[in-house]
Amino acid sequence: MITIRKFCFFLLLLILPLSLFGQSYPEMTGLWKGHIRIVTSPNLSSDDLVAGGVIISEADLELTIIAQDGEVFMGTSRLSTMESGSAPIRVYGAIRSTGKEGLFIDSLGGHGQLWFEDSNNFEYCYSSLGTASIVSYCAKLQKE
Repeated sequence: MITIRKFCFFLLLLILPLSLFGQSYPEMTGLWKGHIRIVTSPNLSSDDLVAGGVIISEADLELTIIAQDGEVFMGTSRLSTMESGSAPIRVYGAIRSTGKEGLFIDSLGGHGQLWFEDSNNFEYCYSSLGTASIVSYCAKLQKE
């Protein structure tokens, strides 16, 4: 027969590892800002890129994370080059169990990886292959 003391000890053994080794993820909710340099290859053919053709442009980016539940997050992003009435780009992502890096996708079909420097800064790289162009850039964002 199990005594109360043995039962409590057994319960403690089950719960203790969860509290000692529980996951800690960076707090993503809020506004993040940064400046980006974008390389775009327009006018894709079915076989390769247009000869000599890339466009390098610059924009300010605002990422608003509106919800986070542990390692998963969602939000929207806007570029300074977007028209003011245009819909924001939806962003969905997840943070690895280490809490140091993660992955994300957006509503335009793009995807990327991110690396946390600290609780207020992360670096990320993004790429998107559309039917008409390829877009790629890396940048740093800072939490406001």
